[in-house]
Amino acid sequence: MRERLISVAIRQFGERGFDGASTRDIAAEAETTMSNITYHFGGKEGLYRAAAEAIVMRFASVTADLFRDHQDEGTEPDAARRIEIVGTVLRTIGAFMLSDEAAPFARFVAREQQNPASVMREFFEREIKPKVRMLEEQVKHLRPDLNDQEVSATVFYLLSMAISLRSSRLSLCMFMDVPDIEEPLGSQMLDRLDHIVRELLEVKP
Repeated sequence: MRERLISVAIRQFGERGFDGASTRDIAAEAETTMSNITYHFGGKEGLYRAAAEAIVMRFASVTADLFRDHQDEGTEPDAARRIEIVGTVLRTIGAFMLSDEAAPFARFVAREQQNPASVMREFFEREIKPKVRMLEEQVKHLRPDLNDQEVSATVFYLLSMAISLRSSRLSLCMFMDVPDIEEPLGSQMLDRLDHIVRELLEVKP
């Protein structure tokens, strides 16, 4: 029941915002009573916080194995391997963002992005920032000509391109003149993302 309430809450909060969504409607869609929200989360604020944490944890899990495998390699990767690591992480994120599962998450996160004091900040700092730092480490080795701020900006824009496959889906459909992003276009977009990674990170002679 706890997971069902969180799933419904993510969708309703994403569509209506915190103020627009009601615990009564969330409980009704989850086919339970409002007392279950109080029992599991203490109230609306607690449910919202749990929904935000669940989204961040799911995002973090998408690439968890990739980062774990890299850490377990035990040897210093060469430039080709570093590019492969960055490209694989971004392609995996992009593929997830193209999936239907990501749709309610993206709506929720889009609202939170406008709030510097978002409850998600704590969870991003804990779960996502270490992974960002690992990507920055790869970029530092590949592009020693960039200072720390430029490295961070590069990783941010690469991640933004992967995330925009969902967050800018309408614009993408308009540009590509399609009703939705389906195969083979989805794979083509991921291939283009991989090409951009290599263009940015391969040091030219």
